[in-house]
Formats: sequence, C-alpha cells, structure tokens
Amino acid sequence: MDFFARQDAARRKTSLLLLYFALAVILVIAAIYLAITFLYVSQQSRTGQFTPSYLWNPDLFVSVVSITLIVVLGGSLYKIAALRSGGARVAEMLGGKLIPASSDDFLEKRLLHIVEEMAIASGVSVPPVYLMEKEKGINAFAAGFTADDAVIGVTKGTLETLNRDELQGVVAHEFSHILNGDMWLDLKLVGFLHGILLIALIGRSILRGSSRSRDSKNSGGAAIFGLILLILGYIGVLFGKLIKSGVSRQREYLADASAVQFTRNPEGLAGALKKIGGLAAGSLVKHVKAEEISHMFFSNGLKASWIGAFSTHPPLAARIMRLDPTFDGKFPEVIVKQTAVPAEEKTAAREKEPLDKIPRGAAMIALAVLAADPKNITRDIGTPVREHMKYARRLLDSLPPEVREAASDPFGARAVIYGLLLDKDEDVHARQLEELQFTADHAVFEATEKIYPFILTLDEEARLPLMDLTMPSLRSLSLEQFRRFEENVNSLVRSDSRRSLFEFTLQHVIIRRLEKSFVTPQRSVKEIDAIQEVAPKISSILSLLADIGHEGDEAARAFAGAAAIFEAQGASLHYQTKKEYKGIKLDTVLDSLAQLSLQVKQSLIAACFQCLVHDRQITMKEAEFFRLLVYALDIPLPPWVKICTGFQLRSTLSSSPNQTQ
Repeated sequence: MDFFARQDAARRKTSLLLLYFALAVILVIAAIYLAITFLYVSQQSRTGQFTPSYLWNPDLFVSVVSITLIVVLGGSLYKIAALRSGGARVAEMLGGKLIPASSDDFLEKRLLHIVEEMAIASGVSVPPVYLMEKEKGINAFAAGFTADDAVIGVTKGTLETLNRDELQGVVAHEFSHILNGDMWLDLKLVGFLHGILLIALIGRSILRGSSRSRDSKNSGGAAIFGLILLILGYIGVLFGKLIKSGVSRQREYLADASAVQFTRNPEGLAGALKKIGGLAAGSLVKHVKAEEISHMFFSNGLKASWIGAFSTHPPLAARIMRLDPTFDGKFPEVIVKQTAVPAEEKTAAREKEPLDKIPRGAAMIALAVLAADPKNITRDIGTPVREHMKYARRLLDSLPPEVREAASDPFGARAVIYGLLLDKDEDVHARQLEELQFTADHAVFEATEKIYPFILTLDEEARLPLMDLTMPSLRSLSLEQFRRFEENVNSLVRSDSRRSLFEFTLQHVIIRRLEKSFVTPQRSVKEIDAIQEVAPKISSILSLLADIGHEGDEAARAFAGAAAIFEAQGASLHYQTKKEYKGIKLDTVLDSLAQLSLQVKQSLIAACFQCLVHDRQITMKEAEFFRLLVYALDIPLPPWVKICTGFQLRSTLSSSPNQTQ
C-alpha cells in the first residue's frame, strides 16, 4: 500500500467514523426521548390521566432532537476548533514543554537529532518536539492536522529509559502516523467524542444542582433526569470508545511495520515495547487529559481495561511477537537507576559516514528511488527506508557545527536563511547587507555576517534540508518578528531584479509553511478532482519543466510523454512555448495545484517525473524544480538515494542565477 492508498484508506476510515458517530447520536437522541417520555408517563399514571397517545409527542421529539444536536455538534465543533492550531495545542494540553532546538541536555539533543534525521529522510518539515516532564512511563505521540503543524511528544520516562536504537524505533513509529494520515483522523475522534461526552457532563451538572436545591418537590424529578442524562451520556462515550479502539488498533500494527521498514531495525522497536512491559510505570500517562487522546499514544497510556474491546492498542505481547517471533512472553524487570547515558553512546551517538560516500546527486531532490518505470516514483512517496535515514545522518554530520548551532536558534535560524539568499556578486551582496542592516534585528544582522562564510562551504544538496532544519526555530518567532522576517526575505530575493530557482523555492516554501503557524487557518478549500479545470496550469508546469531540461523539439517530445499519463483521465494538455508560459505567476499556479485531490497530485508527480527522465539524464535545475513542485503539493518525498543504471545526473548550474517568473 503506497502513500496515496494509505491516505485514501485514512479518509475512508473518517467516513466510517462519521457514520458511527451519527449512529451514536441517533441512539442517544432516541434514549433521551424515551427517558423523558417515561418520566412524563409515570407522572401522568399517578394522576390517572395516562393515555397511549402520550408515548408519541412530535413537539417533544423535535425539541429533544434539536437540543441534543446543538449540544453534541456544538461540543464537537468547539473541541475541533480548539485543536485547530494543530499538534502544539495537544502537547500543551498534556502538560508538554517545548524542547528548544538549542537544548544542551544530552538526552534532549539525542532526541532532536533523531527527529531531524527522520524528517529529512521522510521528506517532511522538521516538527517541534515536546517533553512531558512529569510522566515516568514510556510513551510518545504525534499530533497535528497536517505534516506542517505536526509535533512529536515524548514522556520523560522515554528519554531516561530507552537507548538510541529503541528511541529511534519509537520516533519512527510516530513518523509513520504522520505519513499514513492518522493524525487528522485522531484529532477528529477527539472532537466527536467530546460532543457525546457533553451529554454526560450536563447530566452530572443537573444532578449536582438538584442535590443542592431546597425545593424537594422539583429537585427529585431533576435529579432523576440528570442521572438519566449522565448514564446515557456515558453509554454514548463507551460506544465512542469502541469506535476509537476499533479505528486505532489496526493502525498501530501498520505504524509498527512502517517503522521497521524505515529503520530496518525491528530489535529497536521491540526493545522499547519489552521495556514497557518490564517497567513498573509501563506506558501509563497520568495526566488528567490522557483519556481524551489515549488512541494517539505509542502504547496504551491508560490503566489496563478488563474489557479488551475498549483497548486502543493491540496487546503488548502481540505487537512484540510480530517484531520478534522468538519472544517468550516474559518481560525482564526494568529499573531506571539514573538519567546518565552510557559513555559509549555519548562518544558514538551517531554513526559518522562521510558525505562523499553518497552517490553524486543523491540528495539533489527529495526522491525515493529512481525507478525504471517513472510511474513507480509515486509508489515510494511517504515510504522512507533505511538508506534514507543513513543519507540524512550523513548530511547532518556534514554540516559545519556553526551552521547546525545557528539553525537551532531563532536569531541564528533567520541568519541562516538570510545567508542562503545573499548573492555572490559583490555589488549585489553589498546592497543586500546595507539594506538588511537597517531592516533586520541588530543581533540577527551580526549573526548573518558571522554565519555567511560557513554557508559558502555548503554543498548544493544541503541547502534545502538546511532550510527544513530552521523551521522549528522560525516557528517560535512572534507575529511581528515573522512579518519582518518575511519582508526581509522578499527584499533579499528582489535585490538583484532576478530570482533564481533556488531563491524562488526558498521564498515560496518557507513563507508558505510559516504562514500556517502565524495566521488563523482559512476555511478549507474544496479539492479539485477535475483535471480539465486546471489543465492550462498543468500544461504550463510541464512545458516549463520540459524546457528546463531539454532543447528544441526534444522539449516538445518530453512534454508529450508526460501528458500521455493524463490521457486516460480525459485531460487535454497542450505544449506551451516559452513566450506563452512566460507571463504566468508561478506562485499562483503552485497554490492552485496544491488544492488538487490526492489522485490528481499522484498523476501530476508521475507526469513531471516522466518529463524529468525523458532523455535519461537529469540536470540540477530539473531536480530543483521538481523538488519545488513536491514541496508545493505538500507531498512527503524522501531523499534521492539510488540512481538506476542508465541515468545520469549532471549539474548545469552556472554562476548566474536561473530566472523564474
């Protein structure tokens, strides 16, 4: 099952969830109506005024339906809106504390390094990491609506108890949830169940209020009604838990399998699960809000339920057996004696492999595997493997320590981005610095001058991953700081009256991603399923890509081969000359294509890749443009780590920037 199939499966699960939710609401409405009718009939029977017609009261039924829907849907929408800011809200709700990217604590730094490696290896933005300091059990979670607002959360017990391989297995499991589309479904579950829970909470409030009332005549009926609402509400919650458990258990198995494929180290993940079984605190999360997101944890965060159907996770032994068939079911006792890390792990915290061992061009763009059939490129999207991890680790180790340190600080992160945009031409460079000196914070300007010499030493393939590394620090800016940063980025790009492909990519991607952290999300835009609706824009993109890597009639033939992928879908694409597509606004086109449905995005990526490999060689400009498109479509494409026989990657970058519209 590829990325697109997994995303589609998650959406079908959401549709099924909505159906179950609707059934639960209908049952609650029916039960409340019957309860009120029972109370009314009982009252009438005592006075001798009962008639069978009292069993059906249309006005009462409409009132019950209306009030219940307002309460349930209102509660659900309120909860979903409260979580709209993404994973950070969930982490804070659980008492999580953001781990600064500049942390000096070894355990925290080790975790951040693992997260950075996995983000680069999987082709997603580096997520912020939160620590639940008061939780001694071994647990973790990934939360967010999209990969751009996702966070990783871990307990203190996870940091203190697991070694690096085991921690890597847990983090890989959580990244699998990000890539498999589980997070969006998980947050919807929280919202839906909160709406049903409100019925029970209202019942509890009525019950408490009636117990304090001095009017015994009316308080008795109110107490009974409150008790009924309390019981029915919690029955609805139990029904919701069954839904939650049924949805999440199989996805935990899938995340385990994906994590092993990612790390190629089943012993690491199995070791973490075994330590949960042997640790006194297990995977228990004691926070009062743990129940709400219990289905999002790495392992069962609640006390074991005697009813297995209510468990949000498969049995621990069953998960371990799938990873380690030799497991005998016994959990050795785990005692956390100290937080210190073994000396050997400190000295060899990360495998050091020189970057020059990577095939030339291995990271020119976030590609999975250059397959013989270009259509197969989409098969590997969202499916990182061990080679991607090794590449990400090598790349991070190749960065100058000064650059790594700067990227982990809000001041330094801005300086890194400014440094990447500074021109090599002396006159342009001088103008840029002069303007930046007046518009940037003094400390940021000084950091930019200090870091620029190290930026010059970077390999071209390290530039975009470095941009990803700065994202957690840049997200910590205030709105005012972000707006000034945005203005400075735009000014640096405009300074030489031309915009290289790299500059455009950096400007478009980093500002677009950061906007989501500082601006209240707009209403979701309807996905575009009809290819013909965006056929001219797709034609422009394919024509531009064809011209970047081919000359003369060969460009038209490359376009034709790419357009053929859309023929079965009834789309009519036309090759555009440079004069025709020169006037397009690439920002606008990419924003429109970002609204495509997953199926159309899949075809577009396959078509672009077909165009890319038409002449059996890929230029650096082609690779960077393809990377830009992937970024714009919000598709997680792993680094390019394997080059198939017959393909070559050649650099055609000259000293002058490549102009784009």
